[in-house]
Amino acid sequence: MIKDWRGILVSDGYGVYQGWGNRRQTCLAHLVRRARELSQRRQAALADCGKVALKELQRLCQMAHAPPSGGQWQAWYARLCRFVRRYELRPDDTGRLVRRLQRELGSLWVFLNESGVEPTNNRAERALRFGVLWRQGSLGTASAKGNAWVQRSLSLRQTCRQLEQSSFSVLVDALEAFMHDRPPDLAWLR
Repeated sequence: MIKDWRGILVSDGYGVYQGWGNRRQTCLAHLVRRARELSQRRQAALADCGKVALKELQRLCQMAHAPPSGGQWQAWYARLCRFVRRYELRPDDTGRLVRRLQRELGSLWVFLNESGVEPTNNRAERALRFGVLWRQGSLGTASAKGNAWVQRSLSLRQTCRQLEQSSFSVLVDALEAFMHDRPPDLAWLR
């Protein structure tokens, strides 16, 4: 679906995105949740690792709002490297988290260098949430035509929401244009 797209992808840990040919920002929210899970474990070693990872990932997220100075960045990066070296060989969940951080190292802070890139994919997930909940509650559709209708109507709903437009008004205008055999007014999309 995105094979020809050349933008910066903000993605979760889904393996298919690991081979993305262009730049990619790893969703820090997914890593923060994983670190938080670890920090709440009963085993002290797992909890300690989770707490350190959580603290450092939260610091990185805060850099989206308050970019670090050179010294702050170097201190953060040095702490991250020490953390990785300390846990990378462990065969348990701490080692798995640290090895994932190591694999994702080049895509953890793209948001600091590229204007408009967010550190999480939360906006995209929030945009999809209504459609996912609708599908789960309605059991989906039974035809390609039904799928196309749902895709288009949910896309319209989310586009209107992002542009602070009334989807009802947009639909009324589109139907009036159709009934009068004229093209719809798309000025609201600009």
